[in-house]
Amino acid sequence: MNIHEQIAGDIAKCGFSTVMVPHPEGSFAYTVGFTELGHPEIFVSGLGPVAHQLFWDMYRAVKEGKRYDAGELDTDLATLPTAFRTLRPEAAVEFCCQALFFYEDTGQHPTFLQLIMPDKEGLLPWQPGYDSALMHCQRQLWVDLH
Repeated sequence: MNIHEQIAGDIAKCGFSTVMVPHPEGSFAYTVGFTELGHPEIFVSGLGPVAHQLFWDMYRAVKEGKRYDAGELDTDLATLPTAFRTLRPEAAVEFCCQALFFYEDTGQHPTFLQLIMPDKEGLLPWQPGYDSALMHCQRQLWVDLH
């Protein structure tokens, strides 16, 4: 079974698929299938297998009508606040290629949000005092809101 068959099977069975990518500069994961709900796909880096559980929680919430939007601070998804930013288009091409390939012939054009995790103090990368040691595992691929 190839990756496209796996993704299509996951979407048919579960509603979405998680693509987990090990990478020497830090693993990352993203969804394929949120587009089917009229919602951006989600990208996150540095979480490993935990990402899949967060995606499940988000998928259930989106199915119930929740929207995650760029610039939003969310306090329900994790124990500390998380944030969302639009993933830069060139980053989507580089890191989320399976989602783009999956939708290529459908006429649908997925968009992507990056889920941004806080440090242990609950600070986000753009806030003063954020633990900069974490920046190596959380890629800064989002469109800056400033």
